[in-house]
Amino acid sequence: MSKEIDWGQVLEWDKKYIVRTFNTQEEYSPVPIASTDGDYLILPDGTRLLDCFNQLYCVNAGQKVEKINEKIKDALDRYGFLQDAFTTDYKAKAAKMIIEDVLGDEDWPGKVRFVSTGSEAVEAALFIARLYKNRPLVISREYAYHGWTSGSSSVTRLKGSRSGITEDKPNTTPRNIPGQHNGKVAIAPSPNCMRCSLGHTYGSCADENGELACVKYTRRMIENQGVEQVAAVITEVTQGAGSVHPPDEYIPQIRKMTQDLGILWIADEVLTGFGRTGEWFAYQHYGVEPDIVAMAKGISSSAIPAGAVVVSKEIAEFMDQYRWETVSTFSGHPIAMAAVCANLEYIIEENLVEKARDTGEYFRTKLLELQNKHKIVGKVAGNGVLWIVELVKDEKMTPFIEIDRNYTHESDPSLFPSNIIREKALEKGVLIGGVMPNTLRIGTSLNVSKEDIDKAVDALDYALTHLESVTLQEQ
Repeated sequence: MSKEIDWGQVLEWDKKYIVRTFNTQEEYSPVPIASTDGDYLILPDGTRLLDCFNQLYCVNAGQKVEKINEKIKDALDRYGFLQDAFTTDYKAKAAKMIIEDVLGDEDWPGKVRFVSTGSEAVEAALFIARLYKNRPLVISREYAYHGWTSGSSSVTRLKGSRSGITEDKPNTTPRNIPGQHNGKVAIAPSPNCMRCSLGHTYGSCADENGELACVKYTRRMIENQGVEQVAAVITEVTQGAGSVHPPDEYIPQIRKMTQDLGILWIADEVLTGFGRTGEWFAYQHYGVEPDIVAMAKGISSSAIPAGAVVVSKEIAEFMDQYRWETVSTFSGHPIAMAAVCANLEYIIEENLVEKARDTGEYFRTKLLELQNKHKIVGKVAGNGVLWIVELVKDEKMTPFIEIDRNYTHESDPSLFPSNIIREKALEKGVLIGGVMPNTLRIGTSLNVSKEDIDKAVDALDYALTHLESVTLQEQ
């Protein structure tokens, strides 16, 4: 197929007509992909790149799964488009599968609202929480990423990911979107135990009842705002773009706190859902149940864009009493719903959640071996096929880039250790790196092979050795 495509023409059109993201036009360098296969991206010349970004950590079942694609083709033979006011067998089945087949062991789930993206799922979750509680304020956290649309970006707290623009010149000030971030949002601490923003050390930060300092601070902040003003706390269970894996106590304590105070807990599982952490959803590692879950990405393994919000039985009963005038053209699109059904069937039939759990233990072992070998690896954390590796200068855990997760895009990305690792690992045919300057975020499909894990770890070993040599030269 790639021989039939004039890739020179493709690159010309790409550079001439597309509005850039991440880079200025001058910085931009196109990366053409001819096709995909499993955990690989295939370039026009046939080069295969092992993708440990799993694109945006969203191709849970792997690229181009035949069983999923065939059922999407079947749906195309039946449907063009139907808006969300109509019922299709695919939409009804997708909802049933999420509530019964995926979450059937839990008592809390009530109903599903389908949307098209993760940002939309978060928007809908915020709408529902504020309507249900009739309160304006939502609590988010440092380093949160929840999306790029108005509401979801208001609870996004990564400075470099809030939809503003920045020149490619040093010491320039980012231009934020005027008026976009004026929503009722308060910001709690992230459970970033490696570099606690409250100045604590994990292991000595809990009170006499065992409550972590970051949870206690969140509780006191809510009480200070006025509990009667707060609709919900929204958290990623593991912070995705922010790349923070919480200590084991954190999620149960956040859930208990919200229940004690009578506010909702929204679990943003857009990135962590549908098996990525070795459970269907990451909150299940902690023996808790949320009020609302936002989901996307792995819901269809990104074969077709799809997202959803699942609400508790109590919230579903409340919403059933009202007309809710929210129209999204592509919500419940029959082809997207076919993709959801096919994807969930495939994950269940192939036991991919269990496979990801087992794979996670292999990943853990290999990454801990790298930590023992390389002094610049300060921390390894994660589950399943989502892993975080913190890079440090020394035994004091000094970050290479001091501003760390508070960076914005006026920083020089060529100096980021995560980008240096990415460029070096490419020499071994592996895409691996991260969003944060000092942190690697590693993800694959749920059924990645051990051979490909070994290939990824070997490339990472090679890149870490290079970064260490560069660091020594600078010292």
